[in-house]
Amino acid sequence: MKVIFSFFYLFFCSYSCFSQSNYPEPTKTTTRLFYIQHSNNHNTYVYDANIKGGTIDSSQPINEYQIVYTEKGIQKPLSSIQKRLAYGMILEESQPNLLKLHLAASEKIYFYLTYNESEGARVYVTVNKHKLYLDKMFVQLKEGLLGLKAKAEYVLFFGKDYNSGKPITEKIIIK
Repeated sequence: MKVIFSFFYLFFCSYSCFSQSNYPEPTKTTTRLFYIQHSNNHNTYVYDANIKGGTIDSSQPINEYQIVYTEKGIQKPLSSIQKRLAYGMILEESQPNLLKLHLAASEKIYFYLTYNESEGARVYVTVNKHKLYLDKMFVQLKEGLLGLKAKAEYVLFFGKDYNSGKPITEKIIIK
């Protein structure tokens, strides 16, 4: 009986660490690439493709903004600090309909933005040696000393396996 109880306890604990309860999901659009949410509040950082004339606009490939659910869900542009230090996308390389980017917060994960007319714009990443089309990310934050300088504890990547299309979740623990 203890073994069965232990199994269910471990399953429940590991499942609950992968879930976010009561988080709003932004309305899906034809240009939506992915969005990021974090544990401090329900505000959401959204990334939409900027397609012009059947190709990705290489001068501004992604429209980045936030949905401020703490202010009745209004949409606001990212602040200059958010763009420079955390949620802004930095372009690394550009080819027609294939761009390599990274978040301002980290150069450890690269985001590849692709576009074709049949599938539209999509972003794929490689996390823990798994390639996936990204739908959303969740960042679990922990407070720093005296409640200042919140730091990421881990990041969950939700999407679909690049090859099979099956749902997949990958977790990176931040050290």
